[in-house]
Amino acid sequence: MALAFSTPVLAEEDQVTAAADRNASTGTTPNIVEIVVTAQRRSESAQRTALSIAVLGGNDLKEAGGVSPDDLSRLLPGVQVSGGTSTQIYVRGIGDYGVTAQSNPAVVTNIDGVVVSRPQAISGNFFDIERVEMLKGPQGTLYGRNASGGVLNLITVQPRFGELGGYIDGIIGNYSQFGVEGALNVPVGDAAAFRASYQLNRRDGFLSDGSDDDDREAVRIQGRALAGERMSILGSFSYTHLGGVGSGIVSLPAIPGLPVRTGTTDPAYAAAFLDAFAQQYADSGGMSMPPFMVDDPSLFPLFRDVESYAAHLQLDYEMDFATFTLIPAWRKTHAQLSFNFNYNYNLGAPYNAAGDAPDGERSTQYSLEARLGNESDRLKWVLGGYWFKEDQTTDYQIRAGMALNTRNVLSLGTEAYAAFGQLTYSITDAIRLTGGLRYTSDKRRAFDFERYAISPMILGSAPSSNDCTPPNGAMPGTLCPIYNPTPGFYDSEETFDRLTWKGGVEIDVGPQSLLFADVSTGFKAGGFNQSVTLVTRDSLIPFDPETITAYTIGLKNRFLDNRLQVNLEGFYYDYKNLQMSMPGFDGDNSVVLMTRNAAGATIKGASLDIVAAPWQGGTIRGAVEYVDGEYGNFVVEQPANFVPPGRVGCPVSAPGATGLVSIDCSGFPLMRTPKWSGMVGLDQAFELDNGGDITFSADASFASKTWLAADFHPDQQQAGYVTLASSLTYNAPDKAWYVSAWVRNLTNEDIYVGGGGNQHGFLTGWNTSSIAPPRTYGLRMGFHF
Repeated sequence: MALAFSTPVLAEEDQVTAAADRNASTGTTPNIVEIVVTAQRRSESAQRTALSIAVLGGNDLKEAGGVSPDDLSRLLPGVQVSGGTSTQIYVRGIGDYGVTAQSNPAVVTNIDGVVVSRPQAISGNFFDIERVEMLKGPQGTLYGRNASGGVLNLITVQPRFGELGGYIDGIIGNYSQFGVEGALNVPVGDAAAFRASYQLNRRDGFLSDGSDDDDREAVRIQGRALAGERMSILGSFSYTHLGGVGSGIVSLPAIPGLPVRTGTTDPAYAAAFLDAFAQQYADSGGMSMPPFMVDDPSLFPLFRDVESYAAHLQLDYEMDFATFTLIPAWRKTHAQLSFNFNYNYNLGAPYNAAGDAPDGERSTQYSLEARLGNESDRLKWVLGGYWFKEDQTTDYQIRAGMALNTRNVLSLGTEAYAAFGQLTYSITDAIRLTGGLRYTSDKRRAFDFERYAISPMILGSAPSSNDCTPPNGAMPGTLCPIYNPTPGFYDSEETFDRLTWKGGVEIDVGPQSLLFADVSTGFKAGGFNQSVTLVTRDSLIPFDPETITAYTIGLKNRFLDNRLQVNLEGFYYDYKNLQMSMPGFDGDNSVVLMTRNAAGATIKGASLDIVAAPWQGGTIRGAVEYVDGEYGNFVVEQPANFVPPGRVGCPVSAPGATGLVSIDCSGFPLMRTPKWSGMVGLDQAFELDNGGDITFSADASFASKTWLAADFHPDQQQAGYVTLASSLTYNAPDKAWYVSAWVRNLTNEDIYVGGGGNQHGFLTGWNTSSIAPPRTYGLRMGFHF
C-alpha cells in the first residue's frame, strides 16, 4: 500500500502502471511516480499544485480498506471523519456536527465535480475510484458554496476508449463480512466507451445491539464519447442504497461491567441507564426528572434505509481561445433511519399502533456549472458561473419518553448563484502570481414548520391540563399541536451575499522545489433551525454565516532523482461566526439539535510529509500534522434547568431575569481536533522469478487526545492512541490476479470518534459517542481481464 498526504503517490492508473512496467523491465531504481490532479479545474502535477492537498489513489484506497468516508480518518493526518450514515468531516478543526436537514457541511464533498449536498448520500460511493483529493482550508474561489473548511473530491474511473476489460474483487472477513466489487469497460468504435461499476458489501455489526453494521449496494453506469475533433461528452448515472441496522452509539466511558462496544439499545445498556436515572432522582431528593418520564432505550428499533439517485453530464468543447465546460446535474435522496444518540432520532419507524410514521428526509438537488478555461506559457485562467437549487422536506420523531416525544416537520429551500474567476500569471519563468474572485448569492427558506407532541407527553415540569396525555383526551399515539398552527406563521427567508477571494505567489526555488504562499477567504451561508426562540416563541431560531481568512505557506520538494519527497506547510486560520451544532432546549423546552454561532476561532499549525523510495521495491512514508485551535468569544444561552452543576466544563453564569444562563466556552480547544496526528508506513515488494511479486505493507496511525463534544464535560475526551494495520499480497505475473491478507486495528484499540453521541439532556454526566471499528481481518482477492 502506498499512501500520500500533501501529494499523492498513486493516481491515474495508466501512468502508475506504465511507470511500474518500465522499472520492472529495465531494473532501474524505482522513483516516486509523478501524478496528475484536477483540484484547480485543470490537469497538473500534484507537486506543482500550489495548494494544501492530500491525495489517495484508487488502488491505495482499496488496499487500505477505504470503503467509506470514515476510513479517511486513519489515512489522512489532520482529517477527522465520523457519523456513519450521516458523514461528518472535520479538516484542521473545521467541520459540522449537524446531521439534520437544515445544517450544511463545512467541508464539501464532490463526486466527479458535482456537489453532494446531503451527508447521507456520501457513503456508498467509494468504489471504482480513480483517486480521492482532500483540499484543506477554504476553497472560496473555484468551489465556493460552503467550502469554508475544505473540499473532498471523489474522482471515479471514467470509460476508456479502445479498451475491453475490467476487474472483479471479492472480500471476506471477520464479523461475517463478504463483498464484491467490479467494473466492465466496453469500447464502442474508436471514440466511445461505456463503463459499468458495481459494489455489494455485507457485514455484521460491531456493537452488541447489531448496529455499526454494513449493508450497502451501489451501481454506476457511465458513457463517454468524442463528437468530432473538438467536443467530448461524459454521462453518468448512479444508485446507492444503505440498509441494515445502521450506525450505533456506545457509552463514554464504558459502563462498568459491560463491554466497550455495548450499543445503546442493548438491554444491558438500558438497565444501566435506567438505574443511573433513578439514582440521580434519589440523589436530588426528588427534584430532578422522575424515572417514569423516560423510556427504556432498548425499545427503540434501529434501522437504515437510504436511497440516492444521481445523474450528470459533462460537455467539453475546445474553442479557438479556450475550453468550454458545461455540467448539468441532478441528485435525489430519501433517508429513513433510526438512530439512538441518548434520544431516539426516528425518520421512518411507526410511532403508534395505527402504523403512522414520519417520512424521513427527502432532498432533490439541481446544479449547473459553466466555465471557460485556457492556459499558455504565461497565463492560466478560468471563468465560470454556477447555479444550485435544493428542495428538502424533513419529518422525524424525537423520543425519550413522556418527557420528550415529538413529531417535527419542516420544508426547506435553497437557491444559490455564483460567478467566479481565477488566473495565474508567470511574471518570470520561476515566479507566478495567482488571483481569484467569487461572488455568491445564497437564498435560504424554511417554511411549513409543524411540531406535535405524541401522546403520552408531559409538556411542562409537572403534569397539567395542557399535557398531551389520555387524561386530557389525547389517546396514545395521537398528535397534539405544540406551536401556532396558523399556516405560514413561522415561514422564514433570507439571502446571504458574499465576495470571496484568493491571492497567492508561487516560486520555483529549485528544479524540483516549489515555494508557495497564499491568502484565501471562505464563506458558509446562514440559515434557520427547526426550533423556535426561547422567550418569544414567535419565530424560528436563525444562525448567521460563517467566514474564514486563511494564510498558508508551503514548500514542495523532490530530491535524489525523484527518490525522496519532502513537503512542508504552515497555516493560520481566522474564523468569524463559526457555526456549531449542539443539543439544547428551544422555546417549548424540547431538546433539539441546533446550529449556533461561536463568535470566532483561531487555528494555527504545520505539517510535514515525507515519501522515500530508497531501494528497489521499497517505499517509506511518514506524515505528521500539528493543529492548535481554540474558540474565541464562544458564549451560548440555555434555560437554567438544562445546565445543572457538573453538566459542562465551561463557566456558567447565574440565571437572568428570563431564567437563562450564559455558558462561556471561550478559549477552549476546538472539538475533534487533536493537536498531533500522523502516520508512518512501509511497503516492500519482492519480485519473484515467475514475474509476480509479494508485497508487504505496514502502517501506524496516531493522534493525541481530543475533545469530542462542545459541553467539554471531562468524560467527553478521547485519549491519544496508536493504531496498526498490515497486509501481505501476492500479485500474479502481469497483475492478472492477486490475493491479499489484511488486518486493521491490530491491537484492538478503543477509539471514540464523537459522531452522533452527546450528553443526555436529562441525565447529567451520561455521555455517548460513536466508536471506530475494532480489530478486523480477512482476505481480499481479485482478477483483471
